[in-house]
Amino acid sequence: MGGFKASTGDKKRRIIIAAMRCFQRKGYVNTTVDDIASEYGRSKGSIYWHYPSKKAILIDLFSYWMDETFDGINAEIAPLESSRDKLIRMGEFFIESLIRDYELYSSMMVFWGTAFEDASMRRMVVDLYRRYDEVVTSLLVQGQADGEFSVPDIPAFSTMLIAMIEGLIVRQVMSRSLDLERIRREIPSLVKRFLP
Repeated sequence: MGGFKASTGDKKRRIIIAAMRCFQRKGYVNTTVDDIASEYGRSKGSIYWHYPSKKAILIDLFSYWMDETFDGINAEIAPLESSRDKLIRMGEFFIESLIRDYELYSSMMVFWGTAFEDASMRRMVVDLYRRYDEVVTSLLVQGQADGEFSVPDIPAFSTMLIAMIEGLIVRQVMSRSLDLERIRREIPSLVKRFLP
């Protein structure tokens, strides 16, 4: 009787996870397909069977990362009652994720940079912003409806909240000098000041 044969989807997911581990350790630029194959425990040819290039792996990793991030956000904010608390937890979640997965975020910077020249990657980034905006906007609308706070321009405020988190990501990836734990601890007071 033959052993278990993994499906193509399962193999691709394992390659993505292997690539993510490599990117976390070495960054996207310094990771080779050989590194990914070694982490995956298979030959380089088995990687190329599923992906024509490291860039193709990065694209699938970005999709996987987006799904994992939104699943994580939803799991973190679902048990909370107030929209303010959900916004606070969402901000904390991103900072904790940046602390834990610094090299992965560095890889995502490569993805964002490449999106300027690649229309399919740009569409993925635009979709990411749309999804973030939907979550933040819905929390702002709900919080205002519940009388928790008043927001005169919800779309502008949503954009500013998202841009603040992105700014932290860019600064940390570029400088590695931010005290992210300190910033994470300040998120509740920051949100309370912005949403009195």
